[in-house]
Formats: sequence, structure tokens, C-alpha cells
Amino acid sequence: RGRSSRVHPSLAGMYLPLHLGMSGAKAAMGRFSGGLARLPPCARLLGVRTSTVVAARAPPPPPSPSAQPLPRVDASAVLTADDVARFAAEGAIVVRNVFSPEWVETMRVAVEDNMASPGPLCDEHAAAAQSGGRFHDDQFLWTRHEAFRRFVTESGAGAIAARALGSSSAHIFYDQLLVKEPGTSTPTPWHNDTSYWQLTGSQICSIWVALDTVPGATGVGYVKGSHLWNLKHRVTNFSGDAHSAKNTYEGVAAENFDELPDVSAKEAAGEFEVLRWDMEPGDIILFYSSAIHGAPGLAKNSTRRRRGYATRWCGDDVRYDARPGTMDKGWRAAGYDCGLSQGDPIACALHPNLA
Repeated sequence: RGRSSRVHPSLAGMYLPLHLGMSGAKAAMGRFSGGLARLPPCARLLGVRTSTVVAARAPPPPPSPSAQPLPRVDASAVLTADDVARFAAEGAIVVRNVFSPEWVETMRVAVEDNMASPGPLCDEHAAAAQSGGRFHDDQFLWTRHEAFRRFVTESGAGAIAARALGSSSAHIFYDQLLVKEPGTSTPTPWHNDTSYWQLTGSQICSIWVALDTVPGATGVGYVKGSHLWNLKHRVTNFSGDAHSAKNTYEGVAAENFDELPDVSAKEAAGEFEVLRWDMEPGDIILFYSSAIHGAPGLAKNSTRRRRGYATRWCGDDVRYDARPGTMDKGWRAAGYDCGLSQGDPIACALHPNLA
């Protein structure tokens, strides 16, 4: 069995028009990109045995004939120069009314579809921890659901990320759905995302879209300026190490990690400032993925859901890092194998440029 057998079925043919035959595919790729580039390593996953392939920026898939047009956000209108400067200094900012009610409702419908039929990387953290409620966590929704594909490729989120990062590119790393149902007391532990990820580089951020009204007291908080610490701390599955075989992080001795500070104690002592915001549907939190963040659980008598949808973006300086102790092992086991080697630019079929 070749490496292509490890590709998740939903990725097959996403960007490369292989059904045309190789000569037809080359011609189509030339029309899409205006020229051909050297084959990136991840193209081998799709069974391409030629020295040429579409350039690193992949064309978006054609829209569904039945899909209603949804507005594309103008990144320059959304983010001012002052916003970008504050983002660089503080590590996380809120931006109001970025995505329209039509986008929000479209994604809400897709959320219910995914919760009824999740993907291979889904974890149900509350069930695993036997803590009550439901804490649904799933990844790579954009490869399975039309609504999330449209958001990733058509909404302008990638352009927002590129502007915020000062990057000419914005490669989608993955997307993630996080839903806490009313009464779910399971917290999101303090962590940064880059400790989980098989990446190096400084131009890495996330866009978290609120799909519900979220009071700041129960939403995600971000330690101001912590993105500049560049911590690589030991990570655990949000369900606890013993609860999930999907995302495992063994292979690195504890002494090789940075120590994660006690954020709650330091905030109480006035040593840390934690940024929190009341959120309304369509608002976004833009944050550097190296920023320390976490969220409490919901009260047992709570009546509100907390649905959040995050897209993760990589800029020009990001490279693949094959170090042990990241999510890469679980991804490959589930069929999400980027095919990259140590030090390769992140550009590939699994992580196309959508700036």
C-alpha cells in the first residue's frame, strides 16, 4: 500500500483535477494558477506521479449549485492598522460584527449536522471525563461539510488572518468546532495551541467565531502578552490523557517541556491580565496561537449553549516540525497525513493558501 492509502477519503481530489487524466489535469492546473510549480511533498498523497502540480495556492472548489451567495468580508475594512498593532502587542483582540447573520445561521445548521455525525477526530470530552453535559470537539469539518468548506474558502477569513499576521499567505491548518451544552461543567484547561502543533514559525493565528451569545465570564480568556513567551508546554487531551486514543502526545520526557504557569493564581495576585469579552454571534476573537488561553465550564443550571467555530491559519514563515508529542500522530492515524518532511514550508494540499 502506498502513502496515498492514508489519505482521508474526504480529501481525495479536493484541489487537483485528477479525473481529467494527467494531461488534462496539467492543462486545468495551468488555467487555475497561471503556471505550474514543483510538486509539493503532500501531492504524493493524492497519487500524483509527475514533477509538476498546481502552485502552492490552491483554487477553491466550485460552489454548490444550490448554495446561496454569502458575503465575503473585506479584511482591510475589518482590521485597522491600530487593530493589527494591538494584536501584535497583546496577542488577542475582539472584532465585532465581522460575519453576517446569514453566515452564522448557515454554520449553526452545519454544527447540528456534525454533532449528529462527527468525523474521525471527534472527542466528547464531558462524556469521557464523566462530568455531565456535552463538550463536543471535532476537527477538519471543512473537508466534510459544504457550509464549513464555503466559510474556509469564501468568507474572507484567510485574508483577515494574512492581514493580522503581516503575511502574503494564509494556509488553513485545520478548523475546529467546540460546543459546550448547557450545564457542561468541564473546563477548557489553560494551554497554548502551538504546543500541540507540528509547526515552527511566528505567523500562526486562529479566528474564533461566536455562534451564540457568550458572556465574558464563561468564554475563553487570553493571558495578555503571553504569545511572546513562545512556551512549549506539555500537553494533554482535554478529556485527560487516559480518555482518548485519537489525540496522543507521548514520546517526550517531561523535563523537555516549558512549565505552564498557574494562570488562575497569577491572575488573582494581579500578576497576569486575562483578556475576556462578552461575545455576540458573528463577533470574532483573533489570537496568536502561542497565547495562553482557557475557559471555565458552564454552571449546572445554565441555559445557554456555547458554540464556537475556530479556523487555524499559517503565514509565510511557518514550517512543518516532525517533533514528537504533537497532534500529528493522531492526524496521520485518522488519514490526515500532510506528507511533509522536517523543515518543509507548510504549503500543501492539506493546508492550501486561502489568503
